[in-house]
Amino acid sequence: MKVIIIGTAYPYRSKVSAFNHNLARQLMADGNDVEIITYTYQGSELRKFSGDESPENIRITHMINSVNPMSWRRTANYIKKSLPDEVIFAYTNSRASVCMGNIAQKLSGPEGIKRVAIVKDIIPEDANVLDRILPYKFARNIDGFVCVNKGINEDIEHFEKTPKPKKYSNLPINVPYGKRIPREMAIEQLSLDPSYRYLLCFGYIRPYKGLDLLIEAFADERIRKYKVKLLIAGEFKDDVQPYIDKIHSTNIGEYLEMRTEYISNRDVNKYFSAADMIVQTYKKPKESGVTQMAYHFEKPMLVTNVKKLADIVPNGVVGYVVEPEPKSIADAIVDFYENNRREEFERNVAVEKQKFSWVNLTKTIESLFNE
Repeated sequence: MKVIIIGTAYPYRSKVSAFNHNLARQLMADGNDVEIITYTYQGSELRKFSGDESPENIRITHMINSVNPMSWRRTANYIKKSLPDEVIFAYTNSRASVCMGNIAQKLSGPEGIKRVAIVKDIIPEDANVLDRILPYKFARNIDGFVCVNKGINEDIEHFEKTPKPKKYSNLPINVPYGKRIPREMAIEQLSLDPSYRYLLCFGYIRPYKGLDLLIEAFADERIRKYKVKLLIAGEFKDDVQPYIDKIHSTNIGEYLEMRTEYISNRDVNKYFSAADMIVQTYKKPKESGVTQMAYHFEKPMLVTNVKKLADIVPNGVVGYVVEPEPKSIADAIVDFYENNRREEFERNVAVEKQKFSWVNLTKTIESLFNE
């Protein structure tokens, strides 16, 4: 079967690019002929380029200008001439829906191309007026939906004219990050102090991710007993000063390792391999690729009890689900080290991660129109 994926890809750097690369790899492993059609221009806020090498053996065509309707027509004509059996739209947000919706509309016709959308969110928690209007054209020109987030069927139905097939699949683990390596090797390569243990806070730093809560929790004097440091790895996307002030006021600077720069894919495995547990202290319901990364590297997790994040972390099995407040976070950290939970949680993570395989997703796509 010939499959075309529409969405962000190399050289743009984002977890969406990584998702589309991995989806292409699995579809090819399933025996399909696959091509990704991506952007030549995505708007100034997304023009960030990867320093990593182009993914091997994936055919990527740069064709779409997200704000130029002539480009949408050229893309649709190119797709029709390619004669694919299926076009998969990797949906991101309402702005992308305008471009994708127009391309999808132009693919309707006697060619019989199946148009599938993979959707994590279609009405975000902080939706504005445009988020509730723009996806109409997109949803009405898609033949079926694969939802990788629970509970969004009703949101999709809000935009549909007639009901379309929908199926759920767990969001797979993104794996462009290499394999887990021995802790000692990771510690050495990152120039960390091997006499300390490390908790990892990874990814872009934004207010809703609750780093301030984590800093306050880490100031708990009980944690000093375990000779553990907090490793913060990722770029600040907002004003850094509030965090600096919080670090000074809690007086925990000596227990922090700050690596606040862009972490390339080739270095991700070092950070996860060095850590005992991955900590995500979100304040708001948000999807996080870091959880899937923790599953990939078979690392225990501490997450806060917010929708989407807590849904895929069984409490007391692979880690902790705690309330988004400093004492609850600190209590879990103390329990983790006091009761030596690491090995038990790692064994459980290795079992639980099987739910997040790419084969599950591609089988769901394959079965979408079978009923």
